[in-house]
Parts: sequence; structure tokens; C-alpha cells
Amino acid sequence: MMSEHTKIVQCFLPPMVAGKYTTEVNQRILKENRSIQDIKKTFDFGVDAARFTLNPNDIYSVYPPANKSGSYSESLPHLVFTRRTLPWERTIDGLPPVFQRSTTPEEKRNTLDSPPVPWMALLLFDEDEMSQLQIEKNTLAAVIQSDTADGIIRPEIFGTQSAIKEEVLQLMEWEKSTDGCFTIDLTKEQFETHVPYMESLSLLAHAKEVSIENKDKEGITDLNADGNGVFSVIVGNRLPASGKQNTAIVVSLEGHTRYLADASPKANIPTDIKIRLVVLASWNFMDSGNASFSQLVNSVDIKPISIQRENEAIELRPYFDSGYVPLEHLTRTGASTISWYHGPFVPKLFPSTSKTVSFSSSDAALRYDKTTGFFDISFAAAWQLGRILGLQNQEFAKALLNWRLAQTQFTAGKTKEALLNTILEDNSTLYLKDKVIHYLGAIDKVETELATEKRFDEIVDVPTEVKRFLNNLYSVNGIPFSYLLPHEFLLQKEHHIKEDTYSGTLSLFYVDPNWIEALLDGALSIGRVANHDPLLEMTISGQFIEGYNTGSVVIDKEGEIYGRRLNTTGFLFRSDLVSGWRGLEIMAFDAQNKALNALRFERIDSDIFLGIFNGNIARIIIKQPYEGLHFGLKIDKGGYKKNIKNEDGTNQVIVDGTADVNRELNNGLLKNRILDVAGLAAVMHKKLVEKDWMDTTEKSAGKYFTSAEFAFQMVDSPVKKEILIEV
Repeated sequence: MMSEHTKIVQCFLPPMVAGKYTTEVNQRILKENRSIQDIKKTFDFGVDAARFTLNPNDIYSVYPPANKSGSYSESLPHLVFTRRTLPWERTIDGLPPVFQRSTTPEEKRNTLDSPPVPWMALLLFDEDEMSQLQIEKNTLAAVIQSDTADGIIRPEIFGTQSAIKEEVLQLMEWEKSTDGCFTIDLTKEQFETHVPYMESLSLLAHAKEVSIENKDKEGITDLNADGNGVFSVIVGNRLPASGKQNTAIVVSLEGHTRYLADASPKANIPTDIKIRLVVLASWNFMDSGNASFSQLVNSVDIKPISIQRENEAIELRPYFDSGYVPLEHLTRTGASTISWYHGPFVPKLFPSTSKTVSFSSSDAALRYDKTTGFFDISFAAAWQLGRILGLQNQEFAKALLNWRLAQTQFTAGKTKEALLNTILEDNSTLYLKDKVIHYLGAIDKVETELATEKRFDEIVDVPTEVKRFLNNLYSVNGIPFSYLLPHEFLLQKEHHIKEDTYSGTLSLFYVDPNWIEALLDGALSIGRVANHDPLLEMTISGQFIEGYNTGSVVIDKEGEIYGRRLNTTGFLFRSDLVSGWRGLEIMAFDAQNKALNALRFERIDSDIFLGIFNGNIARIIIKQPYEGLHFGLKIDKGGYKKNIKNEDGTNQVIVDGTADVNRELNNGLLKNRILDVAGLAAVMHKKLVEKDWMDTTEKSAGKYFTSAEFAFQMVDSPVKKEILIEV
């Protein structure tokens, strides 16, 4: 266990690895306790898994970030998969894992004694090396064993029509030799130098169980019983080249068993021969400058969501400071003009009206600004957008019309009941003619009373489809981005604050309740005949959103109530942190240090994150994603440094060499930036045992040093940034 956020696991194995299997079914028919017939059936079947290509959706994130520049030379590259079992879903030799090859059911199976080896590896080459290499598009025919000798060692995988039937690794029936894949051909020296052997490979893959409460949930598909995300991770064995472009390549090692058993058999590769590897994924990055997660998160620029234009149009500053932008406006008559517009995200608190306002059309929501002579089309645009979205969603529109019909019938019944009661309760001695006149006079009175009553328990149950749609609009889901951010100046791009350092922009906003109300009113205008709409009032009061606190009263300086507002704030975060570190963790707190519930919390573009919260944000915490913590070494004065940790994860400040592996790293474990992973793990394990930082008793797992223990020692502490907001 690493922390309350993350649990590191050696591996998650599938029930059956990929391959061909045979099952045998025996049936014995008995009569009077005597066997009269034995029936035996044999069935062949195959278990499939990723092999020559990977589904892009299986890749959750990569580090260093693809196509980014930054300071990465102190961290090994890694790739995070969305599926916990992917690195172990097949084996290099096509046989079940060693620990599963028991001959009797009683034979003990232990993944610690025989660590599973991933069938893939992550290699790293710099730009000079890649000038001699090429990732090529190929077919499976160029990968599987062939009769021609062309100076290339291929994986020992055979076609389905191979004459060597006893070979384990063959194409499955559904795999065709014409299927496409990508390959790379390494020289003997490159293969021997860059590709880790078995003992190291088993340490370069692990899994993590991570809390996803404060993450964007998109792309997270594998959850455990506690609702935490489960990821698998493949780590490289080489540090990036400083000041150069680097290429990370994930390759399949299936079929190359004879060259991976340990370090020495690699010498058996003939000279002037190339080894063909299937490429599963690749990405480029530039190690240049000082930008890192720490540098980026500590340079975030905080600002309100408004146009920041210094020394320009000073007379328009009050409008810009309120979140308005001037936009071209084409009127219904075809005239072209300029109008003011602001979206639902505004830099200042806009109190809502004390009474719900319903418009008959979008034109009724237009406002005219006498100072500039421009129309304010904000609420008109919101109203029209709500109506368009409502009509576009047929499920909502039909459910709403059916509800209105049911509500009309319900109201008519209540009206009839009230009118009949007027006659039945009339015990006066009036003549029948006078009673009828009294009855007719009561119609308008009763209908008026029913129309103005706001008794929500007197309406027909609202359909789930209507609640869901209104809830989505209320949370600003499904709103086109141009309505949210009508101008690029509202969300500035990252900019240089000094050489090689970048600053992201965290734009804070309030949610304008009047804009949201106009949006909802437009959606609810479908089939509406009366001015009063109980659904609008119920939505605004938050009755369709579980656990949402709305309708708080706003009091001015004189102590008088001047309106109510939706208690909703948020931020738009644009940064390389969002695009480069998928799974970024962000938490928001109010002034009482209470964690705020998110109404909407997601990455809406590659580098833009949107958070909308129930309450007023006073503090934001940004954390590095735990599933993607870096395998780090420190470079100091041309040498490498790495402390080891005790069980609670603290680095020991001891300078006698017993709590670090600095000497070993600089004396042979790291050559040409390539790490001897197995050698480093052995040194770490030995020192941990010597310092009594691991329980090595027979009943303890401490006598083993698996990929989980290695990952625990190698990962850097997660970076955390706290941002205080002036409320």
C-alpha cells in the first residue's frame, strides 16, 4: 500500500492467457451400477487478446507527454493502460505462466516464486539513433516465420498452415497474414543493449489501484469493488537524452524467448542480422528546457474569466470586467450589427431576480444598452439555445409534451372538482337561476387560483427523461463551447513567463443564474400555453439535482433581500498539465474547508479542463496523477542519485551509503542511460533487508522483491499545488 490514494500491485493475471486450448469432456452411462457406454468429446478453442496491434482506447496516458518539450531526463518513460491485465494477457513463449504449469492440483502456485513476465517492453531511442531506424507499416506475413532467409530474425510465430504442428505460437484462425501491423528492425547490438532480459522485464510492469473521485472519469473503464480505477503500467529502462528528441516505442516480445532468458544468450544472435519486433505504440517528445510538472503547476496564472486588454477601449472596461464581449449580430431582418453577449460563466456575481421570469420568445429576452447603443443578446441567445436543444432531443420533447397533456387533464379534473364543490356547498335559499350564475362566476376565480398556485405536490410526476435533460442543462452539459466561451481572449493560451518556462491559465467564474434560467425556460417553452411553469421553478430550485444547495438568499449592505442566486462557481483550466498529464487530480474547497461537490468535472478539450461546483470556491488543490507517478532518478553534478524508502515511504537522510544506491548507479548499473533493472532491484532489496526495513520472515512477503516493491522504491513523491482564491 503506497497511500490512501494508491495501491501498487505486482500484477493482475487473466484467468487464461491468450492461446489455443483443448478441453475434454467425459461421460459414462451406467445401468444397474455397470458402465454400458463411455463417451469422450474433445473441443478446441482459442482465447484472444491484443497481439500485433493495440486498441488506442487501451492506452490511458503516456509519459513524457507526447509531442511536448520539457525537463524529462531524470525520469524513465512509462505507458499507462486502462486495463489491469493487458501486459500479462499473453506470454512471450505462448505457454501458460510458469507458476500455472502445475502437474497436480495440489501443487502450490506462487506468483512470487515465478514472477509473470509481460509480453511487451518499452524501448527508448534518441534522434541520432532513430536516424538509423524506421518504424514501418507491414503485414503479418512479414512478421511470422517464412522459408526465405533474408537476414532478419522474426518472432517464432507460425502461420495456421504451418507444417510444424507442434509449435506453440501460431496465428489464430481469425488472424490473417494480410492483416496490418507496424514493425521495427533492430541490429544485434541494439537488441542486446536496449531490450531487457526476463528478470528485468518482470520488474518493469505493475498495476495500480487509484481513487478516481477527483479525476475526469472519461476513459477510465476498469474499476474495482470500491469504485477505484485499476490501471497497468509498463516502464522503460532508459533515461531520455537531454537536449534531444526522443522516441518511445512499445514492442511485442512474443516469439523471442531464446534471446531473453538472461543476459548471456543474447550473444547467440548472429552478426549482421537484424531482429524484427512488432511495434504496438510509439510517441515522440523533446527533452528541452526546464518545464516539468512542478514548474508548470507552480506557474499557473490565476485570473477572472474576462477579456484582459490593457490600455485599450477604457470606456468599455466595465463591460469586459463583467464578462461581456462584442459580437457580430445578424438580425431577423438581415441587418448586420454589433451586440453584447456573455455566456453562463461570468467574472462577477450576477444576482438573479426575486421572481422566476418566463419569456414568450427569444426576442422578449433582448435588452438594450443605452450607453453603447448595443443590444444585449445574452439571455435571448440562451433562451433560443435551450429551445433548439429541447426540440433536438426527441426523448425529452415527447416526454415533456406528454407530461403537459397529463398535467392539463389533472388540472381540469381539479377545476371540475372545485366547481362542483361550489354548487354542493351552496346551502343558500337562492333560486336555481341565481345558483347557476354564482357557479359560472366561480369558474374564473377557481381557474385563476389554480393557475397561480405553486404547490409542487399538486402536479403530475415529472418523467425521468425530463428531469435528466433539465439536470444536464442546469449543469451546462451539452452546451456548444462557443456559447460558453464566445471569444478566445476569455481563455488565454499559455504564454512564456521566462525562458523555457510556461504558465497555464486558471480562469475563475460564477455561473449566472439568469442565463441558466433563460436556457431552461427556452427548453421548457415546448408545448407551453400558460405563463407560469412549475417545471421551471422546480428546476431552478434544484429539485432535480440530488444533494444540490440552491436558492440561497443574497443580502445587500443595507440588510435588505434583493434576490436569490444559484450557489455555483467554477474554473476553466488551460495548460499543458491537462494535455500532458491525463488523470490530473483537482479538488475544490469552500471557505470552511469543505470539499465541494462537482456538477460538471471533465476535460472538454485536449488542454482545457472545466470544473463547476456546488458552492463558492476558496481553495483549489492540483495533484499529479497517482497512476502515472514518475520512476525518477536525480542528476547531480554529472552523477545519479536515488534514495531508498522504508515502509512508510519516507526518504532517509543518511549519508553513509546504506540508504541510497548512488554508488551502484554510477559504477555500472547505468550505462548509456540504460538501467540494469534487475541489478538495481537486487541492490535495493539487499539494503532494505540489511536496514531491517523489510520483514523477511518466512510468513512475510518481504523476502520477495517484486515489481510492486520496485515501483514503490522508484516512484517520485506526487507533486501537489495549493491555490488560494480571493473570495
